[in-house]
Amino acid sequence: MRSIFLIILLTLTTAGIAAAQTKDSTDKGYDKIFIIVDKPAEFPGGADGWRTYLQGNLKYPKKAWRKKTQGVVRVQFEIDRQGVVKEVKSMNDPGDGLAEEAVRVIQTSGKWVPAEHNGQKVIYRHIQAITFKLE
Repeated sequence: MRSIFLIILLTLTTAGIAAAQTKDSTDKGYDKIFIIVDKPAEFPGGADGWRTYLQGNLKYPKKAWRKKTQGVVRVQFEIDRQGVVKEVKSMNDPGDGLAEEAVRVIQTSGKWVPAEHNGQKVIYRHIQAITFKLE
């Protein structure tokens, strides 16, 4: 019998460029999107909690299972200053519902611990790679 493996690459990588270079001195630029911070946003329970959540909630799409579609989906998303996941989108699509499932599971992940920079909570951008593989 064939078993299914969802390999979750837990190294949260970042990409992109900060949205704004500078702001006036009243907000010190903390409303821009950060990709480099002192303390990255974190799923409650840290890497182990994130791995447990993904393993328990990712579902291999039926169409992908039938067609034996496999691949890596890179999902970009933001964690706002309150820890809310926003702007979730796949950066690629191997097909047959894999990208949609990766986006769904991140959209429903709940509140995170927000990122911090210079002691302030900031908006943070993540890119998460999720590998769908049939074995």
